[in-house]
Amino acid sequence: MCKNLNLLTANTILNGKNKWYLIASILFLLGCQPSSNKNSFNPKSSVIPMPTLLEKKEEFFEAKFLNTKDDFKIREFELFKKQLKNYFPKKTIFSKSTSSKNFEIKIDETIDEDASFYELSIGQEFIVVKGGKKGVFYGLQTLFQLIVLNYDSISNSIRLPCLEIKDQNSFEHRGFLMDCCRHFFPLKTIKKYIDLLAIYKMNVLHWHLTEDQGWRIEIDKYPKLNTVGSWREDSTGKYGGFYTKKEIREIVKYAKERYIEVIPEIELPGHSQAAIASYPFLSCESKQIQVANSWGVFKDIYCAGNDSVFIFLEDIFQEITELFPSNRIHIGGDEAPKFRWENCEKCQKRMAQENLKDEHELQSYFIERIAKDLEKKNKSIIGWDEIIESKINSDVTIQSWRGFSGGIQAVKEGKKTIMSPTSHCYFDYDINSIDLEKVYTFNPIPSEIDSLESELIIGGECNLWSERIPSEKELDRKTFPRLLAMSEVLWTYRKDKFENFQNRVEDHYPVLSRLDVDYGIESSPVRLSSKINNRKIKAVVNSKIKNLEFTYQWNNEEAKPIKKNGEIEIPKSGKLTLQAYKNGKKYGDQKVEKFAVHLGLNSNIDYQYMYSLSYQAEGLSSLINGRLGSLDFKDGQWQGFSGKNLDVILSLDSLTSINKVSMNFYQYINSWIVVPSYISIMSSKDSLNWEIIKSVDSIGEIRKRGKFISSISFDSLETDAKYLKIFAKNYGKLPSWHEAAGAESWLFIDEIIVE
Repeated sequence: MCKNLNLLTANTILNGKNKWYLIASILFLLGCQPSSNKNSFNPKSSVIPMPTLLEKKEEFFEAKFLNTKDDFKIREFELFKKQLKNYFPKKTIFSKSTSSKNFEIKIDETIDEDASFYELSIGQEFIVVKGGKKGVFYGLQTLFQLIVLNYDSISNSIRLPCLEIKDQNSFEHRGFLMDCCRHFFPLKTIKKYIDLLAIYKMNVLHWHLTEDQGWRIEIDKYPKLNTVGSWREDSTGKYGGFYTKKEIREIVKYAKERYIEVIPEIELPGHSQAAIASYPFLSCESKQIQVANSWGVFKDIYCAGNDSVFIFLEDIFQEITELFPSNRIHIGGDEAPKFRWENCEKCQKRMAQENLKDEHELQSYFIERIAKDLEKKNKSIIGWDEIIESKINSDVTIQSWRGFSGGIQAVKEGKKTIMSPTSHCYFDYDINSIDLEKVYTFNPIPSEIDSLESELIIGGECNLWSERIPSEKELDRKTFPRLLAMSEVLWTYRKDKFENFQNRVEDHYPVLSRLDVDYGIESSPVRLSSKINNRKIKAVVNSKIKNLEFTYQWNNEEAKPIKKNGEIEIPKSGKLTLQAYKNGKKYGDQKVEKFAVHLGLNSNIDYQYMYSLSYQAEGLSSLINGRLGSLDFKDGQWQGFSGKNLDVILSLDSLTSINKVSMNFYQYINSWIVVPSYISIMSSKDSLNWEIIKSVDSIGEIRKRGKFISSISFDSLETDAKYLKIFAKNYGKLPSWHEAAGAESWLFIDEIIVE
């Protein structure tokens, strides 16, 4: 005989009110197992996000089918049935057979419909889900996870671990930003992600719909936004598209059914080149420009001195607010260069009329004017943290992306804040910059604020800007498994040990595969460190990921196996290629690293100006460790100097005959990284008397777009020296033609090679 389930009560949580209303029952054909067989089944309870309270028991529940009455109708349950049918398309999950009642959904009408609290009880005879409507929905999502986590372990029945769960959210805003402007995703992809967000209890789709590279929403009053602004010419030809109002309503409805709020982002005053390309009168110069076909920050933004711009935006928001029921609209406000405003007669006149001291206050005026218009439409605005660079009086929510500082300032000013710093939340960043563990360490509440201020932090958000996400496959790889960590941070907040979380993620990979998610890797599978002794380098292979095997290849030699923590001797300058394997299959991309064995290895080095802590590479040893950087300037080998020169002295072991000194510099003008404008090398035998042995005025053209490495080599030096002084002059302020004119440039270097 199966034991009866003692149902959880909700008296304490429901303020003593226990008025439960039976909504429906699902009938199961029972096949409860005697306790003697319990060891034949290893039940999984790897729920993500981790419930607030979960008590697991030794017994388990087993049933042949899920059974429902024909007259059973409730939206939350219909979605649950559809999920199971989609997950198991070739298996019979539901049956119309009748039997003793053993599954109940109970909705308490005393609970706020928007409350996320739920209870889930699984016993040997009964499954019960309790809560308000939203809570029941989340309870069914947890049950869905448990079913799919355990279903494949058997062939003909459903087995679940007996457990009791009490669960509710920690943060009210659990967001996912989807950029459909840089690359355009079809409705099918957006719906797939809404389903995934719901399963993992995320509740906000931040839908980025307007940009320099494309206007993605149908607007009736301004049709050129779609005939012109929704399309760009790039290397693939004409690229773009937009969502019709019918499609927008379809997505909003689909999300609402799954308790997900869709917040549109309509960028202003910057990131507006697609709109200006459609209607040139919106800009300061009123000149015809093209929809942007490259990435970056552009000078042409909405003119703040032209009232026609505000009439245009009021019209836009009238149509936007009719489509989106959310009481929040994201207006961007980030990366708005002030160059056009500084040289615009209309903008300068506006500043004088409104008694504004600078262009930052002019941006605040712009934001305030839009905020007041939206207030009339019963909407409040969200903006990126740039909008508080001067005072904002309106009721705004700040989304802090440039670290935590903008959010800290906002809460201290009494404003609600969403935390999404680049350090933890930018999933378009490479896995080397933000891996699964990095996301899991994210704490939306910084230590610098007090308990009252922390109440203003309403949650967090993971952002996926799609410049380099051209397909659903790449979107999947960037999002998962990192979204699992973000969902737990924002729902549970109380952290599990990362190793335990990692084990639960491992259980979800088959689930994601069946949900058509082409997930990526947790972390860079191969991590190299190095040891230097007597100018000899040994590379040490390591990894944060469990159960990997490795091969390595030196230059063009045959690949050889190597174990974790194994050492590879680097005999000379050359290229090392490593590949990780998991379960016999390649795991992640190859890691290729170039080494330079030279006379300056492991020398003493003194810096006149210190490198930036944001790009410190391996610190003081970076320029003399023999490891060269790749085209990824975030690979950990490039050392960066912001607004400072490179000025270092190498102290060699003894007086050395030197014939050649070479080095690599990086350029990527879109990220303000520029090759130096002047380089010199000085030598000394005693560190007191110096002579310039070579210099060069320029090594590249800073107008050149793209990412590339410029190598500079000083040959035929024929000098004896113990000390070398390397000086490279940072370019300085970016020139007027650059989108961020006047900003300080960066200088990046990877190694000083002495031969």
